[in-house]
Amino acid sequence: MRKIIKAPQDCSKKELLLFKQLVLEGGEVQSQGLLRRIKSAHRLIFIELNGEYVSVGALKCPNENYKNKVFQKSGGPGNVGDYQYELGYLYTSPNSRGNGVGSFLMQSVCSALNGSSCFATTREDNGVMHHLFEKYSFSRLGSAYKSNQGDYYLGLFVTK
Repeated sequence: MRKIIKAPQDCSKKELLLFKQLVLEGGEVQSQGLLRRIKSAHRLIFIELNGEYVSVGALKCPNENYKNKVFQKSGGPGNVGDYQYELGYLYTSPNSRGNGVGSFLMQSVCSALNGSSCFATTREDNGVMHHLFEKYSFSRLGSAYKSNQGDYYLGLFVTK
C-alpha cells in the first residue's frame, strides 16, 4: 500500500476526476458542485494498492457558518474555531475493505493533519468508521443529530 497526499492544485485532472468518482461511489455526497468542493480542500489523500487507487479522503476547509451549524446540531461543547479542518470524502472500495486499507487511510490522515485539529461527521450506524475514529484518537462530541441529506443520524467526532 502506498499513500499519496497532495494539495488539490498539485493533482492532475485525471487524479481529481478519479477522486470524485470514488467519492460518488460512496453515495454520501451530492454530485452537484462536488469537483469544485474537492478543489477547495486543503489536502487530498489517495491510497494505492496494486497500482490502483482504492481509497480516498480529504482534509476540507469548512467555513465558520457550516462549522457552527454542525456543532450546534450536535450540542457539542467547545469553540468551533479550535477545529481548522473537516475530515471528509472518506471512501474505500468494497473489494479493498477488510484488508487494513481503512486503517492505512486513517494513518495517512493523521500524517496529513501534522498536529492540526480536525472534526468529522459520520452516520450513527457506521460502526467501522466509529471504530477507526476512536482508534486514531478522535473523540465523540455531543449527541447524534438528524441529517439534512436523508433519514439518518450523524455523529460528530473531533481530534486536537
